Amino acid sequence: MNFLKDITWTEIFIFAHTCAALVCMLRVLYKQKNIGSTFAWLIILFLFPVFGTIAYILIGEPRLGTARAKRTGEMNRFYRNFAATHLADIYLDIADQVKSRYHGISKVAEKGTGLGATKGNAMSLLSTTDAIIDSMLTDIRAATHSCLLAFYIIEPKGRIEEILNEILAAADRDVDCAILADAVGSRSFFESDWVEILRQAGVEVHTSLPVGIWRTLFTRTDLRNHRKILVIDSKIGYTGSFNLVDPRYFKQNSGVGEWVDVMMRCTGPMVLELSAVFFADLAVETDENLQNVQTYLNQAQSLLPKILPEKMQQGDIVAQIIPSAPEQGSFVIYETIISAIYAATKQITITTPYFVPDEPLLMALTVAAKRGVKVTLILPAKVDSLMVRYASRAYYPMLLEAGVKIAMFEGGLLHAKTMTIDEDYSLFGTVNMDMRSFFLNLEISLAIYDRDTTKQICHLQRSYLKSSSYIAIKSWQQRSKLRGLVENAVRLMSPLL
Repeated sequence: MNFLKDITWTEIFIFAHTCAALVCMLRVLYKQKNIGSTFAWLIILFLFPVFGTIAYILIGEPRLGTARAKRTGEMNRFYRNFAATHLADIYLDIADQVKSRYHGISKVAEKGTGLGATKGNAMSLLSTTDAIIDSMLTDIRAATHSCLLAFYIIEPKGRIEEILNEILAAADRDVDCAILADAVGSRSFFESDWVEILRQAGVEVHTSLPVGIWRTLFTRTDLRNHRKILVIDSKIGYTGSFNLVDPRYFKQNSGVGEWVDVMMRCTGPMVLELSAVFFADLAVETDENLQNVQTYLNQAQSLLPKILPEKMQQGDIVAQIIPSAPEQGSFVIYETIISAIYAATKQITITTPYFVPDEPLLMALTVAAKRGVKVTLILPAKVDSLMVRYASRAYYPMLLEAGVKIAMFEGGLLHAKTMTIDEDYSLFGTVNMDMRSFFLNLEISLAIYDRDTTKQICHLQRSYLKSSSYIAIKSWQQRSKLRGLVENAVRLMSPLL
């Protein structure tokens, strides 16, 4: 046993750390489903073993906690039974309403979420901040039963204070009001006086995915609720890219200009699905929330036969709500996007603030361009993430060489997340074209199987192009080699961005 006396604390630390790093590497190989993420983590663990081990323990796997997972399982079972019992009549045999090449896309989403395509919906596209806020204010003022808000960012400045004041007024006239806000994205909201003011008025204010030092040991704290939802009286719903922020005040020191967002105002059966997503997100946060939400929904079930399906019909648009989250077990929105790109025959136009594709998405876009589809990416000229900026640019040469057009929007940070296919199918919502939105965050998308609505989105996309400049492949190839080297180096980490 004398040899133990010769072992130093440094050697013990090196041995312990080596074992920890090897365990992390084995978990990477076993747990990571995405090849790009696997290689990125292995590179980090090999080059920066101390930092890499700590980082993987903290954020390497999408852990949301065993208690939350149990509540999620209960809510998933509840909603699948709820949909089978009460929503079956409004779910659509999509083969009768849309083109055959979109049938499979709808089934991919329905299999992953349990929420199918519905008919009888109506939509209004809102493309300016004032139009979005004015419409929300009008509907909140007219609310008689409930007002439900779930947003990644709530920043109580500028016109957002008008919305919060109208929520107070709604609560004062006995409208059930509830706000669910992400703990990180809405930090300034939770640190403000507004939370106490709202709660004293009877508004339920809940934190989504709370963070803390103790929680970090058991859950991954960088997984965020990135959804944006407003539902009023279970009849009117909003979703899209707009956070509850006034762009005239939000991140004015970031040097990217004002954020440019869009929302869709919806009526019809799909609003019930938006409500379902809100209540599911609320229920999984705590056991008390789960019990209260289930009680509320059990009571509400008696009303559904009186309003479904005929009275819910508001238009003739076929649409489908697609919520996505790491706890679902399938990457439903990623699979939907890939499927839609391969279904395109004429054009694909995408707007996204953050574009960091993986190999399958990159191949889908470049192959589409090579087979004659007009592929256009509209990206902001300036973004508020340096790493994303470098990683995104590393993919430009491959895209440009394949014939993909890349337009840089110069009218602010284009935050709209839209994709149109052949002017008869569109995806609209909160999902960025990056791995975080595809695999980690809680997101929501709206699949629209309607030519007229898709043409409206296409028209909006073309308006963005008027404030954009295209990247020329020759000028891009003439940039300095050092810049390209830095971008390609950052690209290695792109699966983790």
